[in-house]
This record gives sequence, structure tokens and C-alpha cells, in this order.
Amino acid sequence: MENPAIAVLLRKIADILDYQGVAFKPGAYRRAAQTIEDLPHDLATLKEKKALMDLPGIGDAIAEKILEYRTTGHISFLDKLMADTQMGAAGLMNIDDLGPKRVRDIEQLLNIRTVPELIEAAKAGKLRALPRMSEKMEKKILEGALRSQDRVKRFPLHEIDSDVTKLLETLKKLKGVVKAESAGSYRRRKETVGDVDVLLAMKKPTDELAADIAKAIGKLSFVERVVAAGKTRIAFDLNSKLRVDIRIVDVKQWGSALLYFTGSKEHNISLRKLAISKDMKLNEYALTKDDKILASKEEADIYKVLGLPFIEPQKRTGELPA
Repeated sequence: MENPAIAVLLRKIADILDYQGVAFKPGAYRRAAQTIEDLPHDLATLKEKKALMDLPGIGDAIAEKILEYRTTGHISFLDKLMADTQMGAAGLMNIDDLGPKRVRDIEQLLNIRTVPELIEAAKAGKLRALPRMSEKMEKKILEGALRSQDRVKRFPLHEIDSDVTKLLETLKKLKGVVKAESAGSYRRRKETVGDVDVLLAMKKPTDELAADIAKAIGKLSFVERVVAAGKTRIAFDLNSKLRVDIRIVDVKQWGSALLYFTGSKEHNISLRKLAISKDMKLNEYALTKDDKILASKEEADIYKVLGLPFIEPQKRTGELPA
């Protein structure tokens, strides 16, 4: 289903518009995201713009953005919003427990633009007097800012290989886990990484299984804390301050999900364009044609159907073999 991915992007748009002080529109994007999350079927089954607009809270503009995402894998309006957002604000909004409205208050009322400035102000007790703030929230934001500062560090691969290997070996032994593999820039073996993406496959992902996995992760001696836990995503920090982001998928979608979350972004866009040229559609769930799944279980199957040799993760740039 494409529902979760589109809902996340719409909520991101809402957050940035909130930060910018735009009235009404953030609520509209959040309502549309909620509608999509609540759908009992795959949004991809609604192929026409009119069918999308028949859903509660989805008007012409949002329907256009959904159709753009299907074609290109991104939403240009969101790309522009992110480009226009000040770097300071982008950094502050990455802090746990600090949402866009609080970021705007902190910037406008305290003239704070960077994480170090925020840490200094929180230690001095300057945040608690702001709107929607308290001493308890100030303490949580300070803790989140300190963790965020740690995460700015980029880790050379040789420093984290043993931790990631140990983590994957542990995850593979957990109840319900069929497969576990690194993704993202770590799997592409970039020289340094800011965090590590991990993909878990289950036969039938459920809230209960995900909760059990999050609990098990929280008890590991090399894990500092779990910061987010849901049916499809678990995020946590290792003692080394390395952030790990786990995505949980159905084992039938393993190949397409691993391909998508490994990247690079440019490589994924090139593959989508190639699929479109062959009247196919590729996303993180499957390679399809006329709603029929052509490949999804293994990465190699997807490359084969697209007429390509298997491309090793380290070579996944924007260019495809001739």
C-alpha cells in the first residue's frame, strides 16, 4: 500500500506550513493524511483524480500531489518548502518533542536559530515561559537537543560495523522476524553515515509483534533508548549515539522495500522512470502492471523484469546500465 508513505509526506507539508505560520492549510493536509491512513484499501486503486477527490478532505491540490508522487516518487511542493525552510529551523525540527509551532516561538521570541543556542537557553531556564511550554517540557526538549547534537556526528563505517552486525544478528532471532538487513547509505557503503536504516520482514506484521520487538530492543545492553515505536517503524539510539531506524514490512514485499530504502534517491527515480517507460509502476511495495504484481519478493526479480542486471548497492547511483 502507498497509503503510509503519502500520509507521512502530507504531514511533513503540514509541519512546515505550521512553522511558516500559514493558517488553515496545515489542518487540511493533516485531515487528508488521516483520511488516507484510515482507508481500508490501497489508495493506489483510485487511479483517477476525481476518485481521489471523492475522499473526505482531499481536494484538487492534494489529489494532484498524490498523482505526482505516483509518477515521480516525490512531491515538488514539499521539495520547495524544504528548500525554503531555514537550515536552523530544519535542525530544530529534528529534535524529539519539539514541533513546528514551538520552533517558531523559539526562533521569534528568543531569537534562537541553532541547536547549541537552544541547549544554552534550556539550561538557563529560558524556554519554560514560552507559549505551550513548561519546566517539564523544557527538560524534555533539552534532552532531545543534546541527543540531536550527538546525532550530527557522522560515523565512519569501520567504527560501527561491529555494532550493526551484532544488531542484525540479534534482530534475526526475535519472534516473528523472517529477514533483517541494513539499508540506506550504510548498505551502499558510503564512507561515513549519520544514521543506519534497517529493514525487518515478517509474514504478518501486527501492532503486537512490533511492540514486542520494540521492548526486546529496549532491553539490549548496547541500546541507549527507544524513541519511537509503531507497527511499521521503530527508532532508537545505540550507546554510541548512533540512531537506528527500523522499517517493518511484509515478507512478500521484501525485495521492493529493500530496493526503495537502500536508495540512492537518484537511483530509485531512474528505476521508476524506466518502469513508467514500460507501462509499469514501481514503488516500495511492488513492481506492477495493470494492478498485477510482476515482482516484489526479491530485488533481483525487480531488476530482471525491468530488463536490467542486478546492481550492487554500492553502484546504485542515478545512472542505469545502457
